[in-house]
Amino acid sequence: MGGGLELGIRCWEYDKTTHTCNDLRKDQRTAFLLSLFLSALGAANFYIEQNVIGGLQLATFVGVPIIIFGVWVLHLAIMLLINPCNVEGNNQDKLLLWPVIVSYLIWIAIVLMWWVADVVTFAENLSVSGDECPLKHNLGS
Repeated sequence: MGGGLELGIRCWEYDKTTHTCNDLRKDQRTAFLLSLFLSALGAANFYIEQNVIGGLQLATFVGVPIIIFGVWVLHLAIMLLINPCNVEGNNQDKLLLWPVIVSYLIWIAIVLMWWVADVVTFAENLSVSGDECPLKHNLGS
């Protein structure tokens, strides 16, 4: 990558006191490490100012398990209210658990796929920051 004209004016800042151009692009190494260790929380996308994607990752990681658990508790409460005698002692408790287990397995698969996609995206420097500047390439050679 060449000069400021190729990347756009937003990616550079002229410092009048030192008479130098400062590179305002986000660091690829930082984004990669954040995606490697905190991708499920959306940390890398928040870092590069892709806040919508980061928010979706955070909501998926935190909100979905809460919703799954809440739906399961609500279902169990309704089952207890409708027929309290049938819930205990006749294997219905095992039947109530399988949708929760399947839901959590699907959630884990989604989080893992998103993690792999983020790690590859930041390792290969395929993302741009919120101001549409490419990341500063400094991972590897």
